[in-house]
Amino acid sequence: MLAHAGMANSTTIQRPESQTMKKTMLALGVAAAQMFAVGAFAQGEVGGVKKPPPATAASPQEKAAARAERRAEGAEAVKQNKDGEVGRSKAPPPAAKATPEEKAAARAQRKAEGAEAIKKQPSGEVGPTK
Repeated sequence: MLAHAGMANSTTIQRPESQTMKKTMLALGVAAAQMFAVGAFAQGEVGGVKKPPPATAASPQEKAAARAERRAEGAEAVKQNKDGEVGRSKAPPPAAKATPEEKAAARAQRKAEGAEAIKKQPSGEVGPTK
């Protein structure tokens, strides 16, 4: 009988591993609930629906006037931008390419300036020497 009573006690006693498992699952459940709650509050009021303020109905004459104004603005924008795309800004004109003679003259000038700077370099300064 003692053996049987001992078996009954060992099955009813909770082991530390199962308590750890319960605490872990509880923590994960709380974290998941917080994630869903944050998402719900980020979307607006919980339980209520936000409605935009009621708009005043425009008369057909007002609608026509607004449509004509938008069309005039659109036509003006198309006239200002020759390629037809209203949202795109105009690119600056391309720079004129230098001729080979201009490139050679600029290269010679840079080379002369560099040589002059090396000649004027103080003797104690670190740098390339010739």
